[in-house]
Amino acid sequence: MPQQACVFCQRDRTRVKITKEHVISQWVDEILTADLLGPDRSFERIVVGVDGIAQTKVWPSEVVAAIEAPVVCGSQKAGDDGCNDGWMSELDGQAKNILRPMMLGHTTTLSPGDQRIIAAWAAMKSMILEYAWGQGQVIVLPQAARTFVFREQRAPREMHVRIAAVESNGRPMLFPRRVYQLQPELARAGALPQFISCSTLVLGCFVVQTLGSSAVGSAAPARPPGRDYLAINPPSGTDLTWPPAEVFDDAGLDRFADPWRTETPPDDTAFRSEAR
Repeated sequence: MPQQACVFCQRDRTRVKITKEHVISQWVDEILTADLLGPDRSFERIVVGVDGIAQTKVWPSEVVAAIEAPVVCGSQKAGDDGCNDGWMSELDGQAKNILRPMMLGHTTTLSPGDQRIIAAWAAMKSMILEYAWGQGQVIVLPQAARTFVFREQRAPREMHVRIAAVESNGRPMLFPRRVYQLQPELARAGALPQFISCSTLVLGCFVVQTLGSSAVGSAAPARPPGRDYLAINPPSGTDLTWPPAEVFDDAGLDRFADPWRTETPPDDTAFRSEAR
């Protein structure tokens, strides 16, 4: 069923045109070129159901930025750019200038303003990613979170955003999404959200991860500090130097992208992986 309203501003089809937004921004192809990655590129889609069974589909692609989700509004008339051509495009351009050197593995100092832009961009992309794989996906992040990003161009304070670095043996782009559901018998009423969404985006050497919850005003359980990532939201208020002290290999990246598969979350609350 087609999306009936823009997932950010909530204007419906009777007032706006719903357009496609790239999950991976088109400028990524300007940076992660065929000369850099090689000419043979493909996508692999893995969806893990609630029964734990994984379904895999692989298809070739000439470009990285080929996945789109028709969930946001575009230009309507003179003076109204819509979300896609307005604030989203502006935020995307700001992020490109900051992310380019990190995608190529260059040491970068990030001001608090740079961190705010990356966190807002990652929040926006994670919200699009929730809709990218069709009707079977669990939409975790509440409308209030998407409305906040639309109005403020900032990541919600309740959303944890972490950045890391990877030296990959052949996965220059990756965007796993995992949904964790509280086991009902261990969830204390009102104390924790029902679902946690963890989206991880890998672009070259750069890794960014968002952790958001299904409850308005409730944060995902905080992750303990680590030498292999930097926390940029909630805001740190200080300059940070990327990359972190430790850099992931592919196996370490897989563990980072599925944080509650092998660990017990705070307060002994059990989660299970629902979807990727």
